[in-house]
Amino acid sequence: MSPRFVFLAVFAALALPGGLAAEIVVHVSPSGRDSAAGTRRAPVATLERAAELVRAAREKVPGSPVTVSLAPGDYPVLDTLQFGPADSGTPQAPVVWRGDDKAGARLVGSRPIDPGLLKPLSDPALLARLAPGAKGRVMQLDLAGLDLRHAERMPDYARDTADLFAVFFDGKRLPLSRWPNGEYGYTTMKRVVSGGGVRPRTTDGGTFEYREDRPARWQAALADNGVWLRGFWRVPWVAETLRVKSIDPKDKTITFAISTSQGIGSKYSREVNGSRIGDGKEPWFALNLLEEIDEPGEWCVDFNRSRLYIWLPGPARPGALRLADNAGPMVSFAGAEHVTFRDVTFAEQMGDGVSIADGRAVRLQGCRVEDVLRRGVVIRGGFDHVVQSCDLTEIGLAAIDLLGGDRATLAPSNHQILNNHIWRAALLAPVPALIAGLDVRTQQLVGARIAHNRIHDVTYSGVHFAGNDNILEYNELYRLGLDGGDLGGFYTTGGWTARGNVVRHNFIHHSENANAIYMDDGQSGLLAEDNLIYRVESGLFIGGGHDHILRRNLIVQAHRAIHVDDRGVARKYVADDKRLRGDLDSVPYLQSPWREKYPALAGILDQRPDVPRNNLLSENIAVACPTFARRSGKAETLGGFRIENNAELPSADIFVDAAALDFALREPAPPAFAGRAPFDLSRYGLQVDEFRSKVPARDLELLRGGDTKRKAFDSQQDVNAYPR
Repeated sequence: MSPRFVFLAVFAALALPGGLAAEIVVHVSPSGRDSAAGTRRAPVATLERAAELVRAAREKVPGSPVTVSLAPGDYPVLDTLQFGPADSGTPQAPVVWRGDDKAGARLVGSRPIDPGLLKPLSDPALLARLAPGAKGRVMQLDLAGLDLRHAERMPDYARDTADLFAVFFDGKRLPLSRWPNGEYGYTTMKRVVSGGGVRPRTTDGGTFEYREDRPARWQAALADNGVWLRGFWRVPWVAETLRVKSIDPKDKTITFAISTSQGIGSKYSREVNGSRIGDGKEPWFALNLLEEIDEPGEWCVDFNRSRLYIWLPGPARPGALRLADNAGPMVSFAGAEHVTFRDVTFAEQMGDGVSIADGRAVRLQGCRVEDVLRRGVVIRGGFDHVVQSCDLTEIGLAAIDLLGGDRATLAPSNHQILNNHIWRAALLAPVPALIAGLDVRTQQLVGARIAHNRIHDVTYSGVHFAGNDNILEYNELYRLGLDGGDLGGFYTTGGWTARGNVVRHNFIHHSENANAIYMDDGQSGLLAEDNLIYRVESGLFIGGGHDHILRRNLIVQAHRAIHVDDRGVARKYVADDKRLRGDLDSVPYLQSPWREKYPALAGILDQRPDVPRNNLLSENIAVACPTFARRSGKAETLGGFRIENNAELPSADIFVDAAALDFALREPAPPAFAGRAPFDLSRYGLQVDEFRSKVPARDLELLRGGDTKRKAFDSQQDVNAYPR
């Protein structure tokens, strides 16, 4: 049927009172046919065909709103589904792609593997390399005939994730083989023999002595396919994957084929003969080894033979085993306007889930993004984009990563990240769960609102923000920093020009490896007020910046309520500092509207910019914190911190039951709380709205007993690494 006749059959709009056009509906079902008309009784089968019908409808009747109704079921998206200006709606006539049943319509980026292609591993030489418990259980799949785009040998160096395809079984992503086992399974270096080159990616790889005898088993893998190790080789916030050059079982040493920046060995250990000697605590693990397939679900790739080896976690059957190999986004919006995806799931994807570039008013509402190897949702530029009441989980990198607005003019992006549930994100690298602007002067965010999100069980920081005039409020963050160090619940770094940002009315708790609100490396100009902070490393942490106002925050049972330091003196945050001066010169800070809006910034170079100044910490209450305020640095350079009119209370017994998150005050209430509203935890985090019918309960047992100190790191250690 030609597009013209399809249009006549389905899309003929009727005039409504007031000159409005009737809604046009395109029906899609996995059981439909693309030659069908797109009606409820004759749905089309694919999203691509539905998009063609939407474009035809918009061309014929541009004033009609269009809804694409997706019946429950799986819709394969093996290459990026692209939306541009031609797929757009208008404010009065938007285009809405909507699942008929809440998240029952699933866009799936993986493809099924015929179980008949799986064969028992039979090569005697390979069988000899298997762990005893894996013999007779590991299957092999020839990849050569599957036309996979990302089955090549891993690079010698990788920072975040290696470019391998993703493997799923019954809807769950399976892990590459790993030793030691476990999501947070690590061994440690015994000592550093040579740190290797201090410039990254040279052939001068470092050498270290290992502890256990396990690496001696990998000699055959080293000669055959290669061995890769991933670890925190120098600092606890950078994990890198490196190819091994040699293993010496006699001396129990491993030498890398490639160097890291500054070499291996803890930054905080002594330097001997040009190398850091290490502290014996640098964590690492081996990956993608046939020898280390010793649990159901583990797999690896044999690059030389183009095979997948896998211990299936269940019986091989049609549709159970799936591979995803599209490194691009599943769905891409480029210049699209007024398009909404609602009540849809994006799942089983190698690349990013959804990418939004430029355009206006693209909305994801009530959606679910899960089992995505890279980022969940990426926003670059544009205006008025919204991610609302979505669930994002099992994400390899950041769940949401957004930029937008114009720093030169301070024109706001008006992006909104509202009421989203983010958990088990950043699983593959120590990156923030939500990135709202980067600490790169060309990649910033202006005028966004991030509110009522719940973020928990993530490897690194909760929210990393940068830029200007962003509002971060009523969010709940907990169980942060499960696989990294030197991080924040709300973390910001990068320069003196970050002004106008507000962090208020947030609840940060149960994250004893995190600083609740962390202004790092000279970051300046933040207002943080009325936040509730419970059981963290440090509550409020200022790393050498200017013009902060931190007031009326309640900090309970933190190791220390407040930390301030003058690190800019030791690190020489002066006018010719490349990073800070580059940030300053990237904006017209002496011109309108900057000069009027941020007058303190205009005089940043009139005094010593390395010495912190004009920071006010006032009316904060610290309860049962062993240390109220740690002042790190010299007295003569810490005068820029006014810590006044705060209160210290020795016991958490003033609350009804802080351990049960009941912060109601017992009578009589301490005078420090006079005039303050009662604490109502229902205000923080997730809310019931049009797209979210209920709010999941917090797991109090996990909060009480869960370990959030497995990589405890006091950020003062990094300050101490610089001589004064």
